[in-house]
Parts: sequence; C-alpha cells; structure tokens
Amino acid sequence: MAGAPAALRAALEGRPIERPLRAPLLAALAAEVEELDLREFLADAGKRSRILAGLAQSMGVDVLVLDSGSGWDAESSGFVTDWAAGYPPALAGTLSGVELRFDPARGGAPVILDLLQRVRAVVPDAVSLAVTLVGPRMLVAAGSDALGLPAATQLVLAAARAVAEAGSGVVIVREDGGAEVDDAAYAAATAPLWRSLQFFRSAGVLQVSGAADGWAGVLAGAGPFLPVFNARESPGAAAAVAGAGRPYGLALPTDVVASPVGPLATERCALLTHDRDLAGEVPVRDVAGVAAAMTI
Repeated sequence: MAGAPAALRAALEGRPIERPLRAPLLAALAAEVEELDLREFLADAGKRSRILAGLAQSMGVDVLVLDSGSGWDAESSGFVTDWAAGYPPALAGTLSGVELRFDPARGGAPVILDLLQRVRAVVPDAVSLAVTLVGPRMLVAAGSDALGLPAATQLVLAAARAVAEAGSGVVIVREDGGAEVDDAAYAAATAPLWRSLQFFRSAGVLQVSGAADGWAGVLAGAGPFLPVFNARESPGAAAAVAGAGRPYGLALPTDVVASPVGPLATERCALLTHDRDLAGEVPVRDVAGVAAAMTI
C-alpha cells in the first residue's frame, strides 16, 4: 500500500512545505492522445494505464490523478450517472431496488482498482497516484435527500479505503461549491473519512469546485485534510483559509493563468491542480506546457 506524498504529509502535520506538488487533471484528456472514445477509454484499464503513465513520465508530474470525476465510485455504490452533458457526468439518482452500498465488483470500481495496480507497477515511486471520489454532499443531493450525510460519508469511506489499499496515495473528495452545506454537520459526518485515510497512510483532499465561498467554514475548519479551491472564484474561502493558517491547495482555472492567492500565504500551498479536467479545454499537444505553467 502506497503512502501519501511526503510534502502532503508535512503539510497536514503543520511542517514547512518546500513547494506545491503539481497534479494536473488530464485523466479524461488522455483519451484524446489516441483519439479514443472517452467512455470506452474509461472502461479499459490497459489503455488508460499505458497512456496515463506515458503522460506522467513525459511531463514529470508529482501526482498522477488517474480519475478526475467519472463517477465510477457513485456507480459502484448504486447511483446512476448521466453523460448527456458530457464529462464529468452528473448524478441522476439511484438504481431502483438496489441497496446503496459500495461494491468493489460493481460499476467502475474493478477498472479503477486494476488501473491503480497497473500504473503503480510502471511509474516511478516518486510519482504519487490519486483518484477522485464524489463527495458525500453530492451523493445526498443525488439521492433526493433520502440518504443522510453520515450514511453518504460511509459510502465515500468504503470507496476511499478500496483505492487507498490499491495504491492511491492521494484521495480527492470532490464537492460542488454551489451546494448548501451545514459546516458543523459536514465536519462531524466526514471526520471518520479523514481519520480513515490517515490510518491507510493516504492524504485526504477536499476539493470544492466552482465558487466555493459558501464552503469557507468547512475549508478553513480543523481536520486532517487538505482544502483545495479556486481562489479566483472563491475570495471568501481564501480569506477564511488564510485566517485559519491552514495549509491548502489551489484548483487552477484551465486557462493556465494562476489563481491570485490574495491573502493566502504561498508557503502554505501544498498542491496545485485544476478546477476541472483539461479534456475539451486544452489541445493534447499543449498539455505539457499547461502542466509546466502550474505555479503561484
């Protein structure tokens, strides 16, 4: 079982950070390398591992994000994904008559677990592997509130444990910045998730997409996770995180211009990623330059 990158462990333990790790979001864009159909590509662990490993080695990334939000984990827990608007798919409710339970043999889980093992065998140990999971607040919304936050967190925890045991040193839990959230309830419900990732020696990342000022209290709150957000769209969250003195990560916009950090102390920035996958945003020929330009 791979552990969290040393830089992220240092950040979560309050130790100095030498530089932020680069984790470009290119898991879906990778299908364009060989002009493959995206959904067929996502279902093929062999092709995914070969192309993603090649991209990682050619670009010198620190964290290789193998899945940037395909909803594989939600499907494996009994949810339905809707691809009508493209990638990333939306959640469209739950399967009728199916128990909401993470099943590593259902949905996209077998492909992801196979993918982790394949990529771990060919990329250098210095490259950490990451997988993105649908956050519990998003699962609650997709379940028409029939699923409570604690129960939704247990689904995420089960998926997180599976990928951590398969070699994911970073687990990214993605939430929608436009969703309403009760800070105290969310912190209480997700505490077991972050503690479990600590136990499995993986770094927990909470990435809130879009305008995330409504999540400022959660992002700035205590807990062994790294908050990640788009500072350009979320000045309130940036100010809250700065006031808390927390380590943090930035989700850079796909136009390659670095997000202004505002009041944030740059020496606390531990991770640079993107606010969405580069698929459809950046030509494949330019992806190496985009990764190299990730800076603050």
